Amino acid sequence: MKTWDELTLIEQVLVRRAVGGTSPRGTVRHVAAVLRWAGSPEALRWCDASPEEQTARVPELASAALRLVAGGWLTLRRAVGTAFVQEDSPEVVGAELEQVVADPATWVWRPDGGSKVPALSLRATETGDRRWEAAAYAPGAPPTIHQLDLPEDEARFRVCAMELSGWLTGPFGILGDLPPGLAGEELRAYVAADLAPLVRFVREGAIEVLHVAEPDAEATIVPLEDLLDAFGDRELRCDDRDDWGVGFTCVLIQSPANALR
Repeated sequence: MKTWDELTLIEQVLVRRAVGGTSPRGTVRHVAAVLRWAGSPEALRWCDASPEEQTARVPELASAALRLVAGGWLTLRRAVGTAFVQEDSPEVVGAELEQVVADPATWVWRPDGGSKVPALSLRATETGDRRWEAAAYAPGAPPTIHQLDLPEDEARFRVCAMELSGWLTGPFGILGDLPPGLAGEELRAYVAADLAPLVRFVREGAIEVLHVAEPDAEATIVPLEDLLDAFGDRELRCDDRDDWGVGFTCVLIQSPANALR
């Protein structure tokens, strides 16, 4: 387990999140996404995953986390006296580590935000960072999306995906509202032209599109084959809502070929 290619897909997800110093909560969703990108037959569409199905992956995550800690890739750190985990926050080790990683509340995002769950963070070690960079920025590796010289119509989708506050639709989105009166094939043709630059990135595995139905709700992943129908649905777009954080957004897919968001 000393090189990136020796890691399983689930281990790779954990390392990517650790390099970014990310909470383990929500990792189940990222695992499901990566399995889909890899074409795994066991991958579930996130919007169909029940709490029971999400919890069923926790033993895999727990085992992977323990292997990565033992292999020197990452640590799990806990906030003390604050809601935020710092670089020097104490590591969770020993029996406590085994107990924490086996708890579904550590990995599964909950609508209430898990306010009673201690703040935790996956953090890459210096060795883990070095191993990650050897894979992500190896000579001959595909360029990351932000390194590409893109035309303006594609560049705006790249910026949207890289910005934490980036939105595709709604009052804060980079796409205009659907023209009134369009329907049927005319509407579909309009949406197809509007999304063409984004569709290329989704097809190539560089960007993933998400839909958020209500403020602070968990996002659901929109598969490539559903993009045209989804963006042609005026209700899903939330163009006439005043809320920030509803409608469609997009994010960089976290892989060695695309820099961490």
